[in-house]
Amino acid sequence: MRSILHPASRAASAIRSRVSSAQRGIFSVLPSSSSPQSKSTVFGSNDSQMTSAFANASTTLTLPRRFKATMPLPEDEDSAASSPFASNTASPLASREHEHEHEHEHEPHLDNNTSDTIKDYTSKAGTPSPWAVFDAWGAGEGIVDPLSPAEEALLSPEMVRIPTDDDASDEWAALPNETDILQSYDKLLKRKSSVHFGYPYNLMYNHEELYEFMKYSINNLGDPFITSNYGVHSRQFECSVIDFFAKLWKMEEGEYWGYVTTCGTEGNLHGILLARECHPDGILYSSRETHYSVFKAARYYRMDAKAIPTLPMGEIDYDALASEIAKNRDRPVIINVNIGTTVKGAVDNLDRILRILKTLGIPRERYHIHCDGALFAMMMPFVDWAPEVSFKKPIDSIAVSGHKMLGCPMPCGIALSRKEHVKKVEQRIDYLNSVDTTIMGSRNGQAALYLWYSLRKKGVAGIKRDVV
Repeated sequence: MRSILHPASRAASAIRSRVSSAQRGIFSVLPSSSSPQSKSTVFGSNDSQMTSAFANASTTLTLPRRFKATMPLPEDEDSAASSPFASNTASPLASREHEHEHEHEHEPHLDNNTSDTIKDYTSKAGTPSPWAVFDAWGAGEGIVDPLSPAEEALLSPEMVRIPTDDDASDEWAALPNETDILQSYDKLLKRKSSVHFGYPYNLMYNHEELYEFMKYSINNLGDPFITSNYGVHSRQFECSVIDFFAKLWKMEEGEYWGYVTTCGTEGNLHGILLARECHPDGILYSSRETHYSVFKAARYYRMDAKAIPTLPMGEIDYDALASEIAKNRDRPVIINVNIGTTVKGAVDNLDRILRILKTLGIPRERYHIHCDGALFAMMMPFVDWAPEVSFKKPIDSIAVSGHKMLGCPMPCGIALSRKEHVKKVEQRIDYLNSVDTTIMGSRNGQAALYLWYSLRKKGVAGIKRDVV
């Protein structure tokens, strides 16, 4: 049973459902992917559809509890049989699935990435990779067959090891050549890319036009806005990417600074560093469902941090936040606002947090707000009725992942902040003929080029089409 909904579409649907629930007080119901209608229909906007969906359900609905989506519960089959939604008549789709339920039981361990005692569910659930449709890498024939034992052996630690003694000719002779190893690895990646489950990555991209540039060592060392003495760079493309996001999040020209990061985590590390430099004795407040990188930053920078409880839907508990801030009025407030938590996709209400600060009498110069928008910050501007997250409001920095929404063959992201804050971490580096303002020294210039290419090809209309 595989859903064909695009990862971005599912994420946007999650945002819309939360907004709709808050406004109308109703629930959105996603039909089972085994239903023919599930390919294109999301119930919830039509009350009659909701009524029909639950018409045959018993008054008391008991669903099996799940704590890890990657580990099906052993009693799932029994639970499904006793479910009020279960039908006495097996569907043709269900029959076909039962016929092949043991098809992948004996696949190689390397391909499964699971214990031998755990059944492989990768061919029965999840979403087909957009590669399987777009065919950017030749994975367009559906689910690719697993590796043979011989192919799997080529990728074992023993076969891919690098001998350290050039004189050991017998040792070298016993190893397979690099071409054979890479061919097996390519087949493994095609297999892994033919289905995609769990991670919110956009895999529908084609960067063939950029392959020629992979032969260059493109390094954007130093500040993206200040020329260095290293000539092989892509800073012009990086600055264009930053300009795009500054406009998207409504920053005035000359008031912003940013750079292309290695991932969303680096963006959070940079945003929290700026907060610490602006408020050395501040306390970091963030919800318990915050991405681990935020509390990692607190440990790195030796900051006092408080993990605030969350509401059932994953948002920060606003009353608990207000209570904690009130207890520590003598110290500056640093808040991480989640724009899409990792597991639930929860969006903290920025306006409500700002009202809390106003109610408690915390002046603007005594608080600092960083937004972790790795998941949804690139989508929110295109979702109807979604709360606005922009620099028109008193936020100080934002981080977003580039490889999730836009799609990119390497992890990357964007960090954006108010220019005045960056002056607190800026240091002149003479041998670079530039200044140090970023977390990393040498920085991947390829990532900036790939992000620029994606933005130019998609444009605002293309991104909106991906989201909605």
